[in-house]
Amino acid sequence: MSHFACKAFSALEKELKDDLLECYVEAQQEIEDIINSIESEGFSFDKLDNLFRSLHSMKGNCSVCFLDPLVGVLHKLEEIVDGMRGGYIQYHHYLGELIIVVIEKVYDLLKQIYQSHVAESAVRDELQQSLDAIYAEEDDSKRPDMAAALLRKCNQTEDVPEEALPASVIIKVEFTESQQADIDLFIGFSQKLNRLLGYSSERSERILKLCQLINAECVTPVDPAQLSAAAYMHNMGMAPILSCKDDEELKRQAEHNHPMVGAKLLAKHEGWEDAVAMVKSHKERFDGTGFPESLVGSLIPQGAFILSMAVMFIDIVWGKSGSEYRKSAMRAVQMVNFESGKGFPPHLIESFNAAIRKVLVAKNQ
Repeated sequence: MSHFACKAFSALEKELKDDLLECYVEAQQEIEDIINSIESEGFSFDKLDNLFRSLHSMKGNCSVCFLDPLVGVLHKLEEIVDGMRGGYIQYHHYLGELIIVVIEKVYDLLKQIYQSHVAESAVRDELQQSLDAIYAEEDDSKRPDMAAALLRKCNQTEDVPEEALPASVIIKVEFTESQQADIDLFIGFSQKLNRLLGYSSERSERILKLCQLINAECVTPVDPAQLSAAAYMHNMGMAPILSCKDDEELKRQAEHNHPMVGAKLLAKHEGWEDAVAMVKSHKERFDGTGFPESLVGSLIPQGAFILSMAVMFIDIVWGKSGSEYRKSAMRAVQMVNFESGKGFPPHLIESFNAAIRKVLVAKNQ
């Protein structure tokens, strides 16, 4: 009986692997709840969309943790659900049941790798080949029978019994003499504001380092100097909130306006036009539900998305004070991946995942 291994996953810290398993089970429960809701109440685009996102988050977590043999299976499930969203694959209860069973089988394989560093190849290969065939089938009416056949095989298969950023990934950014003078000023501004707002003094540096890592993984990176300025200055518009005291309406307005205020403050310094655009748009969302201008898709600068992803990840992992580190990196990865196509463009999610993978590699060297 042949087996496969995921050596890079096995080399990860136990806490991170435990976190991955916990996140996987949470996503698994979400998926089961959605499918049960579809079965009992009928399907809707929103339910299919949430199902797709939960699968995408599950796949993203596995991808970041080097579980590539399992990623292919989850990706094919994701494509089948995406076909349902697109209307060229009709939902059928056999397909819904198959999704639940397959993610359970993948979880069994994941536990095998976690416990003994290897998993059974035959199970994984059967899942991959059968799902590939279901997705590739041109006659949609045949898919339910194909799903039923795979379910029977799965039921016949016996389960195997249970038994801070490293220096090597920090990117050095070169500034001109005038830029360096401004950057030094921006660092001072951000440190002061972080203290006033109760954030950790290291928050801006953590965000900056992750921004540069994500940017380096992009096909067409933005200017790293401009991205640096945006990372330091993105929150400067929050300063007026300090004077709102207990007036909740004023606080709400200040929060909504803070990207514009921060952009105006940065615009007073010449030569930072791209950074100004990033700061102005870092609260916009890919699907148009952000603020302050409800921009959509490509109207939002790439640097704004990179900044927003980095902020989201750092704040989840470290908390506001910076001393609340809960080893929740995988949960943060999951939450960022869940925003694929909503908060962030899918291709930049892939850049984010690639950056996190490099961090994990560096931590284990």
